[in-house]
Amino acid sequence: MTDLDLSNQSGGCGSNSPALTLMKFWLEVGGNQKVSVIAQEGVQADQVEMWAAAMQEKGVKILNKTLKGNKIIYEIFLP
Repeated sequence: MTDLDLSNQSGGCGSNSPALTLMKFWLEVGGNQKVSVIAQEGVQADQVEMWAAAMQEKGVKILNKTLKGNKIIYEIFLP
């Protein structure tokens, strides 16, 4: 499973936003696989969940969500 660690990024808007980083990652690694996404609690986690909800009709699914310290680890299916 491929990992994407967002926890080192700012949780803001713009080109470094978690949603845009997820889109770029999806295009770079391709689909039809499970990926592990690590996000900080709060804004980053909210943006990951909003992105997954927006991409749900494209087949993106959050399969699992685990809290470890102040980070949330998502297992996401990218179609």
